[in-house]
Amino acid sequence: MLVAGGAHVKSVIVSKSVATELNRLDRYIFKQGAQPFLLILLCTTAVIWLTQILQRVDLMVDDGGSLTSFLKVTVLLLPSLVGVILPFALLAAVLYALNQFSSDNELPVMKAAGASRLRLARPMIFLSMLAGLAVLWINLDLQPRSYRVMKDTIELVRSDIARSFIRAGVFAEVTDGITVYAEEVRPGDQYIGLFIHDETDPNEIKTYTAERGVFQMTTSGPKLLLVRSTAQYYIPATGQIDMVRFSETAVDLASFRTEGEERHLDGTERYVGELLNPDMSSEYDATRAGRFIAEGHSRLATPLYAPAFAFIALSFLLTAPVSRRGHGRQLIYAIAIAVALRTGGYILQSAGDTRPVINMLQYLLPLSAILASLVHLSGKFWMIKRRPAPDLSAVLEHPEELSGDLKEATA
Repeated sequence: MLVAGGAHVKSVIVSKSVATELNRLDRYIFKQGAQPFLLILLCTTAVIWLTQILQRVDLMVDDGGSLTSFLKVTVLLLPSLVGVILPFALLAAVLYALNQFSSDNELPVMKAAGASRLRLARPMIFLSMLAGLAVLWINLDLQPRSYRVMKDTIELVRSDIARSFIRAGVFAEVTDGITVYAEEVRPGDQYIGLFIHDETDPNEIKTYTAERGVFQMTTSGPKLLLVRSTAQYYIPATGQIDMVRFSETAVDLASFRTEGEERHLDGTERYVGELLNPDMSSEYDATRAGRFIAEGHSRLATPLYAPAFAFIALSFLLTAPVSRRGHGRQLIYAIAIAVALRTGGYILQSAGDTRPVINMLQYLLPLSAILASLVHLSGKFWMIKRRPAPDLSAVLEHPEELSGDLKEATA
């Protein structure tokens, strides 16, 4: 009984030590994949973000936005950029980590220790699941919320008539029938040598001139305070011109705003529920229903590309033979297939605009890549049947047959 009990305790200790080693291996592989993934994601996002910043400089130059508004708009672009870059960053990280394992001869040692391909792939698959959940969170919540705030900020900047249209030495047409000119623009929303021509009312044409003007935001709306100004009223029906001089007067800039169409939410500003169920009673939604629905399915299908890319990388590098020359060919194949797969996703989204049936293919495309890679990774399906290993005992008993086998192998 004591011997049996001792054997049982020994087996438990051995199993615990094996489990500890396995957990340590998981942590090691996960760390080697997570570190380059975060670094690649950070660097790539920063580079692309800088290009987006340069494209939105006009928010300050042309629209007169403040530095705070400019920074707010550019920061709100980050969630959408991360959602697009994240699957490709994961692909690059998995390829880098596995190639590094192979170059350092760690991968052959892990396989020789009894770790299967799926066992080695498990930490990377877990990392890809986390990445997919991050993309899903961005698509469902962060992207539409950030785009709404960004568009509201841009609308607020462009609704400021004084800062948006009054330029030094430029006759700017605010809207149809209204022209504004200023000789000089000074800090603090001060304007020297103002000229405002208003032809919005065909029965009475107004022309304002002022030595100086100051923009003020009041409770009743934006006002332009004119100092030492004149106002000319011309009535075309009678040809009469009336002139009035003011030491100070205020012009209501709210009346200069274009009475544009009601602001509608773009596809990037809508949540998935609003994309999949557009308001068909609205003409704006009805004419764009197909595009909204296709984008809604794309938002739900895009997170699948993170594990799909990871499985593609794993299937190519974990099944590759050990080679001192590296796995350059496998790396190229994996990248090419991943790029082709994502390009196919964009094509299906575009085609789903006019053919709703195609939207289901947006899910099937990454799922088929995951399934094919998993089957190839598991080794249960091979296009070429492998030759079984020779029986060493038979070879030792009949060494003359060894030369024949070698001839067949080299043939």
